[in-house]
Amino acid sequence: MRLRAEYGAGPDLRFLSNLDMMKLMARALRRAEIPFALSEGFNPHIRLSLGTVLPVGLWSKCEYFDLELEQEISCSEFIERMNLSLPPDVQITECLEIDATIPALMNSINCACYSFVVHKSMEEIEQWKDNILHRKELTVKSRGKKKDLDKNLRPGIFKIEVNRWQNFAIIDIWGSVGEPVNVRYDELMELLVLTGINKEDILDVYRSGNYIRVKDNFFTPLEKVK
Repeated sequence: MRLRAEYGAGPDLRFLSNLDMMKLMARALRRAEIPFALSEGFNPHIRLSLGTVLPVGLWSKCEYFDLELEQEISCSEFIERMNLSLPPDVQITECLEIDATIPALMNSINCACYSFVVHKSMEEIEQWKDNILHRKELTVKSRGKKKDLDKNLRPGIFKIEVNRWQNFAIIDIWGSVGEPVNVRYDELMELLVLTGINKEDILDVYRSGNYIRVKDNFFTPLEKVK
């Protein structure tokens, strides 16, 4: 049996590494007495795979993992038992049984949405958004393997939305994961600063979603397998 689960990783856990999150989930699976499957070999490990790596320093509303089980268990029971064993800032929100042939999360997710809470008026941010979307090039210094090389983010920015939260604006940016260009949150942060938003006005940044993009449509990893 194979499960795909959606969970949130709250602000108090923003400095956990991907390895730390794997260990946290493994401990919760054992405490919850989930009948997980183990790999073969001299050093067996839980057949658990997380989605795209959540950068250290960010919290997230929607992350995903796949898990293989040795025995069947209902999704509702899995969620209940896991949430009793997980810390309050990590809670599973949804779960589905998926077919063994479904591609792994790392091979499926090709888009992520990063959200920036900004101390600016909606009118200012709407004008900023229109300016950004009309540009053919949005060049920043790469923060990836090819560090400090000029990198044009424009081909990898699919969509931008602006929403109000209390007296602040939230900028949601959907960017590519991998191809045509890998868009990192820290590169988006630099882009905001280079295009007129003061760094001190950016109050928070988090990942609000991971998606499987098909043409102009965005599906969550759960929506795609329902």
